[in-house]
Amino acid sequence: MDRKKIKAHIKNSVFICLVYVEVILCTVLGGILCDTSYIDIFRNVATVIVGVMIFIYYYSLSGDKVTEKILPKILFFISFAVSNLLVAYTGRADIGTIWIVAVAILAVKEGIGHAISCHALLMLQYLVLSADAETNIRIIIFYAIIGILIALVLSEIRNNKEFIYASLILVALTMVMIIVLFSFDLKEVINNKDFVIRCLVGDGIILLVSWITYCINPEMAERNAQRGRKRNQKRDKKIILQLLESDNILLKRMKNYSETMYAHSIRVGRLSYKAAYYMGCDCLLAKAGGLYHEAARIYEHGQYLDECKMLITEYNFPTGLSDIIMQYASTEKPKSYEATIVMISDSIISTDEYLERTGKRSQISDEKLIKSIFNKRIKKGNFSESGMNNEQIEKLMDFYINNAFKEDL
Repeated sequence: MDRKKIKAHIKNSVFICLVYVEVILCTVLGGILCDTSYIDIFRNVATVIVGVMIFIYYYSLSGDKVTEKILPKILFFISFAVSNLLVAYTGRADIGTIWIVAVAILAVKEGIGHAISCHALLMLQYLVLSADAETNIRIIIFYAIIGILIALVLSEIRNNKEFIYASLILVALTMVMIIVLFSFDLKEVINNKDFVIRCLVGDGIILLVSWITYCINPEMAERNAQRGRKRNQKRDKKIILQLLESDNILLKRMKNYSETMYAHSIRVGRLSYKAAYYMGCDCLLAKAGGLYHEAARIYEHGQYLDECKMLITEYNFPTGLSDIIMQYASTEKPKSYEATIVMISDSIISTDEYLERTGKRSQISDEKLIKSIFNKRIKKGNFSESGMNNEQIEKLMDFYINNAFKEDL
C-alpha cells in the first residue's frame, strides 16, 4: 500500500470515528436533557449506532473517495455536529426545521444522495430523542418530507440566482406541509404560529448557510455547473432524437408544405450526419441541423428570421440546433463544426440539384463541384469562426469528394 492510500485510509478512519463519537455523545446529551433513564439512554445509543453503521456503509460504497473529499471540508462536519446537538435539544422542545441544516449543506456540496443518507441518520436520532416522536406521528412525517424536499431543492442549484427561486420554493413547500400537518385547518395553523415561525426562520437560516457554503467553494460551483450541463445535454439529446424520428410531426408538416423542400432536407440531413461522424463531432445535431435548416418556411409569414424564431419556440429546439438554424437564416458565419458541416452539405446538395435541373450536372465532376464550393467559402471567410484549422478543412473536403454522392447516403 503506497503512502497516498495509507493517508486516505487514515483520513477515512478518523472521519468514521468522529461521526460515531459525535452521534453517540449527542444521543447521550439528549437523554440527559430529557431526564431519560440510563437503560433508555443505552437503548437509544445502540439504536443510533446501527444508523451510523448504515450511514458509513453508504459512504464507503464510493471507495472512500467521498469521505476523503468531505473530511477536509470542515464546514460539513461542523454543520453535522450542530444538527446533532439541535436534534438532542428536541428532547426538550420542538425547534422547527433548523436541525436539518447539515442535510442542506450536504445537498449543496455533494448532491441529493449523500444529503438524504444524512437526513435518514438525523431522523433516526430524532425518533429516539424527540419528546413529540412517540405521540405525534404527523410531526415525524412532516420532518421526514421537509428534509427530503430540502435535499431535492438545494441539490439542483447551479448558480447564485437560483437561490432566489430555491428560497421561494422551499418556503412555499414548508407552508404547504405545515397546512397538511394541521389537517388543512387554518385556525389550527394560526394557533400554532410559534411553530410556523420557527420553521420559517429555520428555512431562512438553512438557505443562508447553504448560500455561504456554495459561495466559499468555487469547485462546488463548477461541479454543480457540470451537473447542470450534463442534464441539459441529456435533455437536448432526447429532443433531437424525437426530431429525427421519421414520423415526427414537423417532418410531416414540411412534407405537406413542399415535397421538394422535404426531399432536399432529407439529403442534407443524411450527408451532414455522415460528415459529422467522419469528423468526430455531434452527428445527431448535424443531422437535425440539416433536416431543419429550411423548416421555418412552412410558416410563410414574411420575415424569415421571425419565422425561424417561431419554429425554435414552437418545437422547443435545444440551444445547439437553434444556433445552427439562426446562423443559417441570418447568413452568419458558422460558429461550430456542426453548423459548418450543415452549411457545406446544403451548398453541395443545392448545387447538385440546380445542375441536375439545368441539365449541366454531367459537365462537372464531383471533385470539381466540391472544390469549387470550398474555395468560394474559404474566400468569403466562412470558416473563420468555425473552430476548424486548415488541416481539418482539407479533411472535410476530402470526405465530401469521396462520399457526397454515394447512393448509400
